[in-house]
Amino acid sequence: MHLAALAAENFRNLDTFRFEPGPRFNIFEGRNGQGKTNLLEAVYLLAGFRSPRDARSSEMIAFGQTGATVLGEIVRRGVSRTVEVQLAKEGKKVILDGKAVSRLPVSLAHLNAVLFGPDDLELTKLGPEVRRKFLDRATYAIWPEHLLELRAYHEALKHRNRLLRDAKLKGAVPEAALIEAFEGELARRGATVQMRRHLFLEAFRPLFVAAFTAITEGELTATIVHETSGLDDASDRVEIMQEALTLRFADKRLGDLRMGYTRSGPHADDLSFAIDGKPTRTFASQGQHRAFVLALKIAELERIHQALGVFPVFLLDDVSSELDERRNALLMDRLDQGGGQVFITTTDRRWIRVADAHIWKVDSGRLSPG
Repeated sequence: MHLAALAAENFRNLDTFRFEPGPRFNIFEGRNGQGKTNLLEAVYLLAGFRSPRDARSSEMIAFGQTGATVLGEIVRRGVSRTVEVQLAKEGKKVILDGKAVSRLPVSLAHLNAVLFGPDDLELTKLGPEVRRKFLDRATYAIWPEHLLELRAYHEALKHRNRLLRDAKLKGAVPEAALIEAFEGELARRGATVQMRRHLFLEAFRPLFVAAFTAITEGELTATIVHETSGLDDASDRVEIMQEALTLRFADKRLGDLRMGYTRSGPHADDLSFAIDGKPTRTFASQGQHRAFVLALKIAELERIHQALGVFPVFLLDDVSSELDERRNALLMDRLDQGGGQVFITTTDRRWIRVADAHIWKVDSGRLSPG
């Protein structure tokens, strides 16, 4: 899997461009604020049809313009497809092989991309929402239908919460049959979401441990625990998880009615991170935070390759400034020995010691060969 061509018009601060990336390493060098990160955002947009910064469509359009376009030629197992994302102030539209797609079906999951950038350090520092988002995006790469189930779960959650909120305001308990109907749908959708998260993590953990051990040269140990709200333990059998969630919703119903919202379920899951048995959020040094998150991203890359048989595109944003010299060298060596297409931004390409690299200069939004 790789991008054979990438083009954009009126995207962020970038001048109109089209270029053909190399099949392995593509290094984008330039001073800060020149548009290097925007290039990676354009690639990520073709993979997930959304910004990694969660920016609105209107925010990705160049100042003074009414619309923008990002286009990629994607080759996967020898099959080439053209994907175009058209951005407008009111939203976005996807064009697949010249035909407009009104919805984003599972079949559009043709390009996978893993991004590591400065904002990813929030994974070990902030609240559960950022870790759930990481887990769900990684799971979606392997099971594209996960996104549809997740949306259906949140829709069912919205209905139950509205019922709970209205009952709290009115001081009246809703009919048991009505709330049980909402809970049945919530448990069914939630069981599928949690099962896929569980399956992803079961294969992901050993890859993460191996990556973290390599990065820290065996000096530290790291663990990940999936804290499943609503379940004592996760399972790879969806019927077991559905039954457990159904019982949990019923058990917590009176408390949820008092609070006016659903307190447990996949929307309240978390990943517990620890180094040498101590929570990273509280005890890890800045260097340990970086090593932990980098290991997460390498493991994500390898998990997707393990599941799909193709390497996702790896996007590394200003990684040389986030890692010390030794860990940066370890990362480059690991990537050099691996496979897949890699896009790297840097202020100084001397930090990036890899073979078979195409160099590009980025200056005031202009892209040129380096």
